Amino acid sequence: MRKQWTMAMLVLVASTAVMAEPREGKWEYTSTMKMEGGAAMPQAPQLPPGTKLPPGVQLPQFGPKGMTMKHSSCLTKDDLVPKDKGGDCTVTKFDRKGDTVTWAATCNTPKGKALGQGTATYTETTMTSTMTSNIDDQEMGKVRMKQEMTGRYVGPCDT
Repeated sequence: MRKQWTMAMLVLVASTAVMAEPREGKWEYTSTMKMEGGAAMPQAPQLPPGTKLPPGVQLPQFGPKGMTMKHSSCLTKDDLVPKDKGGDCTVTKFDRKGDTVTWAATCNTPKGKALGQGTATYTETTMTSTMTSNIDDQEMGKVRMKQEMTGRYVGPCDT
């Protein structure tokens, strides 16, 4: 009986260690960015007249907790790094252990280069992540930003 109990416990532990794969498809993300050290967030951007944002993207909302943005993107099992459509970023390091992925990325922006590191934890239909970026901004100088993000599966990718 003791041997059966031990085997049952091993099976239970092994089954909880296996990650529930995140669903491939369209995910909606909400992210909040803060400048570390209490620096003020820049003013809300204004689009030039007649300019429209891509589908699934909206202008950031500024508040006391930082700058909050929403966007959606298509997630695949081969690309588990949550990212928005507007960045010129290259993932330079990626690791996956169970339901958690970690990465490093380099992004080129019109105002400078950003180096970031992040961690995301997935379930089949939800995601939470934290990313820290060091940015060398032409206007503000060296800036450290922290981004907290939640995500949820919303359906198949748009074709």
